[in-house]
Amino acid sequence: MVILSYIGYLMIALLLMSMVAKARPKIKEPAPGKVLKNLPMGLSARFVLHRSTLFALLTGIVFGVFTGWLPLSMAGIISVVAIITLLLPMRYTFTTKGVAVGEGIFYPWKDFSGFSVKGSSLKLDHPSLFGRLTLFIKFAEMDNVLKYVELYVGTKTKSNKGELKNESY
Repeated sequence: MVILSYIGYLMIALLLMSMVAKARPKIKEPAPGKVLKNLPMGLSARFVLHRSTLFALLTGIVFGVFTGWLPLSMAGIISVVAIITLLLPMRYTFTTKGVAVGEGIFYPWKDFSGFSVKGSSLKLDHPSLFGRLTLFIKFAEMDNVLKYVELYVGTKTKSNKGELKNESY
């Protein structure tokens, strides 16, 4: 049964490496296109980016400690590394070709079919169910960002509820 412990450790290590790769990739290629705007990502945006990995880590830690194969000290170290990774500064980079989330994930404008704005969140719609991207942008910067999104994705209109939505062509 020792092999199951090693598999658990390996899976936790892979989850932590996945988080670090999203925040600070080893090979940093600049986002394609001309850079239009750089904005810092808030803590909530970084949490949303890493949420599935964080929930998987939490599940592994809870079950590992509860069943006895993961020492409490190791669970603490894993938690600290995950929190430090979550606190690493990240940014959105808007270019003429698309939007980069952090330094490792790039989404081309052509992938999006529309957008909607509600408060400080900008939802870029994708034709598939799982391709949607939500960006959390400070309200003061939203107008600047919307200029680029309207230019490359579509135009916005106001709905009856006062929310901004777009009309795709």
